[in-house]
Amino acid sequence: MVKKIVCVLLTAIMVLQTAGCADIRTTVLDKISEETQKDTSKENTSQETTDKADIRYQDDYYEYVNSNLLDKIQLSDTDAQWTWFGELSAVANEEMEDIIREVASSNEAYPKGSSEQKIRDMYECVSNMENRNEVGLGPLQPHLELIRNAATIDEYVDALAKLSGEFGFSSIVGSYYIDQDKADSSKYAVYLLYADTLIGKEYLESDSSQDYVNMYFDYVSDMFEEFGMSGQEAEQTSEDIEALLRDICASTLPSEQYYDPAVTYNVYTKEELQQLYTNIDVNKMLETLRIDSVDTYIVEDVEQAQKINSLLTEENLEVLKNFSTFVMLNDAAEYSTQNYTNLKEQIDNQLHGVTASRGDEYIWMSLTQDMLPWDFGKIYVEEHFSEQSKQDVEAIIDRIIAEYEQIINRQEWMSDATKQKAIRKLETMSVKIGYPDEWPESMDMMQVTPISEGGSLLSNMLVNMQVSIEDSLQKLGDEVDRSLWGMTPQTINAYYDPANNEIVFPAAILQSPFYNPDAEDAVNIGAIGFVIAHEISHAFDANGSKYDEYGNYNEWWTQEETQKYNELSQSIIDYYSKYEIMGVPVNGSLTLSENIADLGAMTCVTSIIGDNNKALDAAFGQFAYIWASVETAGYQMYLLNNDTHSPNKLRVNAVLGSCDAFYQVYDIARTDGMYIAPEDRVGIWK
Repeated sequence: MVKKIVCVLLTAIMVLQTAGCADIRTTVLDKISEETQKDTSKENTSQETTDKADIRYQDDYYEYVNSNLLDKIQLSDTDAQWTWFGELSAVANEEMEDIIREVASSNEAYPKGSSEQKIRDMYECVSNMENRNEVGLGPLQPHLELIRNAATIDEYVDALAKLSGEFGFSSIVGSYYIDQDKADSSKYAVYLLYADTLIGKEYLESDSSQDYVNMYFDYVSDMFEEFGMSGQEAEQTSEDIEALLRDICASTLPSEQYYDPAVTYNVYTKEELQQLYTNIDVNKMLETLRIDSVDTYIVEDVEQAQKINSLLTEENLEVLKNFSTFVMLNDAAEYSTQNYTNLKEQIDNQLHGVTASRGDEYIWMSLTQDMLPWDFGKIYVEEHFSEQSKQDVEAIIDRIIAEYEQIINRQEWMSDATKQKAIRKLETMSVKIGYPDEWPESMDMMQVTPISEGGSLLSNMLVNMQVSIEDSLQKLGDEVDRSLWGMTPQTINAYYDPANNEIVFPAAILQSPFYNPDAEDAVNIGAIGFVIAHEISHAFDANGSKYDEYGNYNEWWTQEETQKYNELSQSIIDYYSKYEIMGVPVNGSLTLSENIADLGAMTCVTSIIGDNNKALDAAFGQFAYIWASVETAGYQMYLLNNDTHSPNKLRVNAVLGSCDAFYQVYDIARTDGMYIAPEDRVGIWK
């Protein structure tokens, strides 16, 4: 199994780093030296060599660094991908699974509302498949019937608004979320959601993805058969939904524009909303949703809203009802019966190139954690968080912010006034490391009713959704609480939030190979330092750059600077779009902001290290190492269609190819695969 192999590798890394080594591999310069000595000492005889032995760092630095590791990674039939992020998540999950087993087998009478009580009773609801089969769609049935029995568009929209207002179910209209107002981040605003596009616009409109689209709509048909339709009726319903969805997606924003406030921040009054949605009673919908107390609303995808309005006609009523029915069945499938669960797992596996199930217990354990994320997070930090690591990483952050100030100051295309605003944004950036000072109210609001008291997995899932809705509605009219976290402590990741101008590093990412307190400085700078610099760079990427130091959407650049920024951005789009994975071009527009952040982060890393080639070598090697990955073809296609990050191999090779310091350390010739001519090297922050 992959997990067992790499857990051994991880242990080896920890041991070797403690002994003073960077990780399980030698640095690239050391490896080059060893290979040179071998070449000069061996006799000139013909020898059979493998493809791996022929990998040259000059042609493929990523493969050169990671080939030994990647050779050891054999994806099992149940895996779509292996990365260090995933491996460390698997280790954390195993620790959480031990907690589940402990409380599930205990006879102790845990206090009502305690994390232990909730975990034990939730796991019973998840794992008792006999109860799940008996309950079926029971708790959802009244709401499904409201949709199925709607005789008019008004009744249909009213049914959707009741579902969304009570549980947050989203299908085609009447859905929302509450978040900070992009124009004034000190207050909350209501954002009206776009339609659920199911498999997604990118899949539907890509010629290379149509086999996956066909798989998906076979799944839609299977779900309706399980719901009770005949095979012929289910197949026709699936075809009708596909036609409807393609029509909607033709008027839907591409993924690369989702995070652009210039495109998505469209303020509407109630009167203007009524003009946008002429085929429904907007005031009635807002009252049913319980969001009628505010004066304005944000419509993120205006063109799609116009399309949805045009489809809300009596002649489309039947296909609209079927569409919303499927969305509900799809959203509830993993919480429902064995048959629905199996269908959902099968399509997810097919789309990701996975050929075998992980098994019931794995799924039950994961689902239990998903239902109670903050309860598990609280337990995680009690056992795994190091205050010393927090202080060490804070020191690295201070160095990176200081270096970024120098990088900004040397940009000749920026005016002094704009540079000062950018530096002010750096100086006021908040830093969160480890876990929240106070646990979110939603953790206590979420209570679990055991089977013995009439609860079920599906009913507790609906309670979970109600808690999310009530938690959101409480925010309306209040000042924004900037202490809230968007990730749990056990998450192996990090993020930048433009609305709060903050970077957040959960506790779980502060471990090898990202951070090791015993490793040399350059190794940590190349790993966790790069991750930190990447997140800070998001403050100045294609979207983050449109927010000021207070987190407000505010075009604070001059017109000339914006034009230059856009020119540099276009060069990055063109640069990445030339790369292909499995014969499919990388979407340079979709990945633009992440690529800007990667390139900027490497500038920061190399600026901190300076001209020390040995330290740069260690940093480059560890940087390449943390992005090692293996994927199935299906999952790689999914990433190409949906992920805003470039494929991991390009996150190494494309970034280093555009890094001047890379050529300072290594002997890269014009004819080598890694070589990029100086005039073709890209980046905003150089």
